[in-house]
Amino acid sequence: MDRRALISALALVGAAAPASASRSMSASPSTSPWSRDTKSAVRLVRGGFDQEVHRAGVEITLDPGTKTYWRTPGDSGVPPAFDWSGSDNVADVALDWPAPLRFPDGNGFSIGYKTSVIFPLRVRPRDPSRPVRLALKLDYAVCDQICIPAKATATLALVKGPADPAVAAALAGFVARVPKTHAEGLALALDGVDRSGDHPVLLLRALVDADAAVDLFVEGPESRWVLPLPEPTGSVGTERRFRLVMDGAPRGTDPLGHELTFTLVSGARALEARLTPR
Repeated sequence: MDRRALISALALVGAAAPASASRSMSASPSTSPWSRDTKSAVRLVRGGFDQEVHRAGVEITLDPGTKTYWRTPGDSGVPPAFDWSGSDNVADVALDWPAPLRFPDGNGFSIGYKTSVIFPLRVRPRDPSRPVRLALKLDYAVCDQICIPAKATATLALVKGPADPAVAAALAGFVARVPKTHAEGLALALDGVDRSGDHPVLLLRALVDADAAVDLFVEGPESRWVLPLPEPTGSVGTERRFRLVMDGAPRGTDPLGHELTFTLVSGARALEARLTPR
């Protein structure tokens, strides 16, 4: 589905439709009840409090064969939109994005998640002595052969007490998948710029973990940039090479000289690197 059409459809979706009854409706004090849609379910989870910030997360489970999207969705789809305006005693909610996957999608690729994902949260209360009531309204999309707009609502009290160990461990697993700005053994560098074609082509060199599944994603400095996915061009040992055609800058904008954000995925680890090609 064309991204613009999907955004329009999201705006028209009404109340969430019931999903399969196979998922449990029970919720511990460390989780909210599941908010169900036709092919997915969403809940809030909590992972503990360090006297300043609550660790929490937004968990999405997906039916087999479906996917949902990263903050930059690729050639189709829309990213999830999180609304915390109904929360109580919340000064700030910082959301992290675990490293995504790329999926063939018709004539292009989309970027996102399969099976399940937890988006880690750091929730800062206005008054740390009082509990937080975290309230989520979520617009997202779930796709197999076609994309289905989805909505979810969830609320969860974030308290000082310890979280369920299994819930906290699941959350910690996705925290570990959030790209780091520094990761031992991972690196990304710009090897040069080929200016011989219609668009500049960036030549990139990555250092990764041995025998790891590797991918590379790129984002422009703001949402009007729609860059293609970097293309792998070769590998030797722990070195991987990519090329990126700089087609997708806003009209009238020189594609060089702007900071780009790269996400390098190496197995279960990921690095976020910011490079400015010139």
